[in-house]
Amino acid sequence: MKYKHKDLQFSMDQLRLMLKRDGLEPEQISALEDAENELTRLGHEPNPTRREIFRVIRKVAEAIIKSFVS
Repeated sequence: MKYKHKDLQFSMDQLRLMLKRDGLEPEQISALEDAENELTRLGHEPNPTRREIFRVIRKVAEAIIKSFVS
């Protein structure tokens, strides 16, 4: 799915690339998939609040940290 916001599309593409990496633990995969779902949901939101945007950013950041630190 293509999003009208190039930054959101870039973020989705990067999460998908991370999911394709070899050697991810099930917990890491789950965290990245949850983050991808949150970004998808945010992309469908017509007028997300700042609070909602920041919540999704936090979720994505946590997934990335779990992916690289674990």
